[in-house]
Amino acid sequence: MSIRPTRRIAGVVVTLLGTQIVLLVAEAFALLYRIRLLGRVQAGGSITLAEADRADVLVIASVWVWLLVFVGTGIVWCVWQYRAQRNAIELASGGLKFTPGWAVGWWFVPLANLVKPFETVRELWKGSHGVAGRSLNTWRVIGWWWALWLAGSALEWGIRRSDTPTDISGFITQDLWRLASLGFEMGSAVLAIAIVRSIVGLQEGVVVSPVPQMPGVVTPVSADGQAVLGLPQLSDDLCGGQI
Repeated sequence: MSIRPTRRIAGVVVTLLGTQIVLLVAEAFALLYRIRLLGRVQAGGSITLAEADRADVLVIASVWVWLLVFVGTGIVWCVWQYRAQRNAIELASGGLKFTPGWAVGWWFVPLANLVKPFETVRELWKGSHGVAGRSLNTWRVIGWWWALWLAGSALEWGIRRSDTPTDISGFITQDLWRLASLGFEMGSAVLAIAIVRSIVGLQEGVVVSPVPQMPGVVTPVSADGQAVLGLPQLSDDLCGGQI
C-alpha cells in the first residue's frame, strides 16, 4: 500500500482557510461601519464625504483581498483533495466511486457542483477509514459544512442579482444580507478546517491519546506521536456525530 503524506499541503489549506475567516471578519466590521453611517443619515444626521468614501473603500478592499485568498485556497484545496482521494482509494482497497481527477473535477461542473463536491468529500472521509469506512454513516460536520457553503453562495448570488437600491433603507438591507452571507461563509470555513484535519488524521492513523483528559474528548495523533496539524481537541459531538 502506497500512502503519500498530505500533511504539508493540508497545513497550507488550513492556513488559507484561517486567513479567509480573518478577512471575512474584517469585511463584517467594514460593513457594520458603513451601516452605522447610513443609519446616521437615515435618522436625519449627516456624514462627511471622507467618511462615506472611507466606508466604501474598506468594504471594497476587504472583498478583493478575500477574493484573492479564496482563489488561492481553491487551487490548493483541489491539489490536496486529489492527493487525499488517491490515498483513500488505496486505504479502501479500491471500490470508491470517484477517481482523484473527478473528485476535483466536479467542483467545476455547473449545477452538478451543487451536490457532487459534497459527495466526493463524504466519500473521501469514509474511504480514509479503510475498507470498513464504506458502511459508515456520513459525519454530520460534512453535512453542515456543505449546507453552510450552499447557504452563503445562494445569498451571494441573490445579492448580485438584485437591483441596485434606490434609497438608504435599501442599501442598509443589502449590507445586512451580505453580513448574513459572511456568517455562513465563516461557519463553512471553520468546518472545512475540521474536515481537512480529520481526513489527514485518519489517513495517518488516528489513535486515542493515553494522556488523561476530559471525558468524551480525544486527541488525534499521527504515527509518530505528534498531534495532527496542531488540531485542538475535538469532542465526540464534533468528530463522532453522524447523520
